[in-house]
Amino acid sequence: LGKPNMHVAQDPGVQFSYGIEMEHVRWLLGMSNLDQVLREAQRQDRGGSVLDVSGNSIIGHRCTLAHGDITEAQFFDPFTHVYMFDIGFPPRLFYQLADMFNRSSSPYLICYHGPKLMVERYGFDIELIIQLSTSMHGSSEGHMGYIYRRVQRRRRSTGKGSRKLICPTGGAGLPSDVPCDPLFAEPWRETRQSLDEHAELVRERVTSSFESCRKNRTRSSRRALNN
Repeated sequence: LGKPNMHVAQDPGVQFSYGIEMEHVRWLLGMSNLDQVLREAQRQDRGGSVLDVSGNSIIGHRCTLAHGDITEAQFFDPFTHVYMFDIGFPPRLFYQLADMFNRSSSPYLICYHGPKLMVERYGFDIELIIQLSTSMHGSSEGHMGYIYRRVQRRRRSTGKGSRKLICPTGGAGLPSDVPCDPLFAEPWRETRQSLDEHAELVRERVTSSFESCRKNRTRSSRRALNN
């Protein structure tokens, strides 16, 4: 629901935090959370927040969430850290993500599957740094989390998928030597906006989506009554 993205936007305060959800309801709930965070950031910016505004307590807002399909990207660039809540991912998706990660330059991967699957089965070019037992916030659900670093490894030939792809660089206002997959270019530009501009954009998307959901429910109710 966007919480990992909002956490890292605050601490350590990354320049670009981006999350993507395939399920509309999860995206909408995450955007609603982000909307509330940005509202508080605006109050803080205007001196009306009850929060401490000293030092690291300033709310970071370089965060955006998308409703879409991550496999539309070819690379994970420009991200330095890739986080996947991959419980329940199907094997086919893991193979796609491994291809994406291996041709990217992202140094780190955080997920919930061990090396036997990630390295030996799916072929990620990574090695384990550490594994930690985790507990999901707001529930008693627990999982083992794994933090990996990229390694240079001779990759297995996968036929058509083994062709060399080059990630474009310098797009979306990034430095000329920074690669960025086109899927992430517009979200990057959005997070470069001022706090007020970004908050307004998020608010508009949340409001529009809720209104669309209400209209769909109304039409469904009318059809049920007519039947």
